[in-house]
Amino acid sequence: MRELHRFEREIVDRFMIGGKALASPKAEWIRGYLLTFGEGYPYGMWKTWKEFAEQIRIKPGTYTSFARYMWILKKLGLIIPSRTEVTKGIPRTYYIIKPGMEDSPIWVRPTQTLYPSTDWTIKPPEVRSALRAKYR
Repeated sequence: MRELHRFEREIVDRFMIGGKALASPKAEWIRGYLLTFGEGYPYGMWKTWKEFAEQIRIKPGTYTSFARYMWILKKLGLIIPSRTEVTKGIPRTYYIIKPGMEDSPIWVRPTQTLYPSTDWTIKPPEVRSALRAKYR
């Protein structure tokens, strides 16, 4: 098991206090990773995320789901491509946080920001109950 980075320890502290019912800390982890290391490419970040997720005992998801999450962050304007390099014939795009978006509140709930219909917190309690029953 590797040593946690400072930003990861902060996420663990919040996650353990709030319980595992909280939304996935993936976007906050990506934000912390990019602030700590300056840039990153999706596959390399996913491998590190996977290690972190296993340490806090949550399912890390697939690389495809992680890449989709990166797409959502890019679509929202939180991250931008910084450079592309070709390794063994495969292009690798690196991303950075868009200047000025480091402290955006969107980092907490990016999926719900892009797709408001997925945000159950804005629905009345009876609608939330029906949705939970339908999707369990």
